[in-house]
Amino acid sequence: MLSTATRVLGLVLGPFLLMYLLLGFGTVTKTAVLANDDPQFKIGQEFPVKVGQQITIGDNLRVKFAAVPEDSRCPSDVNCVWAGNAVVTVELTEGQCTTTLRLNTHQNPQAPENTKVGPYRVKLVKLDPYPRSTQKISAGDYTATLVVTKD
Repeated sequence: MLSTATRVLGLVLGPFLLMYLLLGFGTVTKTAVLANDDPQFKIGQEFPVKVGQQITIGDNLRVKFAAVPEDSRCPSDVNCVWAGNAVVTVELTEGQCTTTLRLNTHQNPQAPENTKVGPYRVKLVKLDPYPRSTQKISAGDYTATLVVTKD
């Protein structure tokens, strides 16, 4: 049998405990959805991908945003002579074959923004965040927006 103090404590804390549990379960569900390491997209559909994340295109094409080995883009709060360039490396895997691509934010003949591998073309649409002179971008903060098309 419960004591009077236990019953009173249950009546007072019960609604708070219920709210805590409901909010906690909502957070767990939201985290579980965001923790999906391999979301699915379609050919021709732009998609965001964080450094280290892998995306599946169609049935068996996997795209992994591997790294940003170079980011010399002119910060948005600075006047520069040249816009600069950022290089991203992307791993494209079909079946057992993996190809590493280097894509650029500033297109020129030596530094393409898209690369063709077999029937696929991978294009870097944008790279976020854009640099600011007052902020350092850590490797894990980058998100690339890519699109894969098929010829």
